[in-house]
Amino acid sequence: MAALNRRLLILILLRRRSQRRKYRKRFWIRNIYSNRKAKGEYHTLVREAMLFDHEFFFQMFRMIPSKFEELLGLVAPRITRWKARREAIGPEERLAVTLRYLVTGDAFISIAASYRLSAATVGRVVKETCQVLWEVLCAKKYLNVPQTPNGWIELARGFEIRWNFPNCVGAIDGKHVTIQCPPRGGSMFFNYKKFHSVVLMAVVNSKYEFIMVDIGDYGRLSDGSVFASSNLGIAMENNMLNLPPERTLPGTNKHFPYVFVGDDAFPLRTYMVKPYPRGVIQLAKKIANYRFSRARRIVENAFGIATSRFRLFRCAITESVEVAVEATKAITVLHNFLMAGRHSEINNSYCPHDDVDVECEGHVREGLWRRQGNNCPGLQDVTNLGSNNYSVNAKNVRDNFRDYFNSNAGSVPWQQAAVTSTSDSFNINY
Repeated sequence: MAALNRRLLILILLRRRSQRRKYRKRFWIRNIYSNRKAKGEYHTLVREAMLFDHEFFFQMFRMIPSKFEELLGLVAPRITRWKARREAIGPEERLAVTLRYLVTGDAFISIAASYRLSAATVGRVVKETCQVLWEVLCAKKYLNVPQTPNGWIELARGFEIRWNFPNCVGAIDGKHVTIQCPPRGGSMFFNYKKFHSVVLMAVVNSKYEFIMVDIGDYGRLSDGSVFASSNLGIAMENNMLNLPPERTLPGTNKHFPYVFVGDDAFPLRTYMVKPYPRGVIQLAKKIANYRFSRARRIVENAFGIATSRFRLFRCAITESVEVAVEATKAITVLHNFLMAGRHSEINNSYCPHDDVDVECEGHVREGLWRRQGNNCPGLQDVTNLGSNNYSVNAKNVRDNFRDYFNSNAGSVPWQQAAVTSTSDSFNINY
C-alpha cells in the first residue's frame, strides 16, 4: 500500500512539473518587438503623418489629427495602463491600433507585425478599447435615445423638414454581420443564408446618425423572431420608448401616431409603417411607397457610409464573437462621433456631400458608397423580420399616411413625376 501511494505521489509531481514546463515562457519578449519605438508603425509612420500629411492620416484612420486628439482626450483616462516590470503601451498607440483594425479589418497578426506588438496584445487592446469607445461616447450623448416625448418630437421635426415625412421618428433596418464560425458554436450563429453572423438592428435619424442599435443576437434567429426577440423590437412592441401621443397633421382631421419607417422585411404595426407590396397597384399607393422609401433611404445611407469608411464590415470577422460585437458597437458610435463634425471640416470631411444619395425633385444621384460596389459580404440584409399579418389599426395608419401624401396639404410637387418616370436609376420600392 505504501509503495502504491509513493508511485501515485511521484506521478502527480511529474505531471505538475510537465505542466509548468508547458506554460513556461520561452523568452520575455521577441527581439523584433523590442524595437517597437524605433521601428513600430505608430512611432514612425503614424506620428509623421500626424505632423506632415493630414490627408494620408485621414486615409489611415478616417479622421484628421485634430479629431483623433479630441477622441483621445475622451478615452485616454480609461485606456491608460501602468506596468511595473515593463513599459506599458500608451493610450495614443492603443487607440491607433484599434482604429487600424476597424478601418481595415486586417487580421491581428498583420497589425501586430506593423506595430511590433504580439497578436495576443493587439487582440486585448482592440477589445478593451472598443468597449471604452462605446461606453465613453454613449455617455457623451453621441448615441442618444430620446428619453422624453419632446426628444422624439425633435427627431420627427428633422424628418419633416428634410424629407417631408411628418411624425416619423426614425428609419429602421437590420443587417447580418458576418463572422467566422466560433469554436463549439454549433448552429447558434448559422443563419438561413448559409453563413455565420450576429444581427445588427439600428434606427437612424434624419442626419444619418444612429440613435438606437441592438447588436449580438444569434444569426440563426431568422424570420420574425429576429425583430420580435430583439431588445429594440420588445421596446417598441411594449410601448417602452415613451413616444409622443398622436397629433392631427395640418390640413387633416385625423390623428396620426409617431412611427418608424422600415422596408418590406418589417412587420406592419401602428408604430411602424412600410411600403405597400410590390405589383400592379394604384397611383396613390405608388406615391405613398415613394414617400416611405424616400425617408427609409436614410438608414441605407448610414450603413453604406459606415461600411465604406470602416472596412471591417466588408469581410467576415475572423476573431471571437465578443470582439465582433464590441467592434460593431464601436463602429456605430464612432460613425456618430465623426458625423457630428462633418459640416465644419471641409477638406477632410468624414462624409462629404457626394457620399450620400442626393435628391432634387424626384431625381436621385446615388452616393459614392453605392458606386463603390454593393457587394459587401461582411454586412448583409436581414429579410422577413415579421409575418404578413397585421391589425386593422396598423392598416389604417398606413392608409392615413397614403391619403395625407396624396392630399394638397401633404403632397410635394414632384412626387407624381417621380413615380411615373422610368429614367431614374435609383431602385425605389413602388
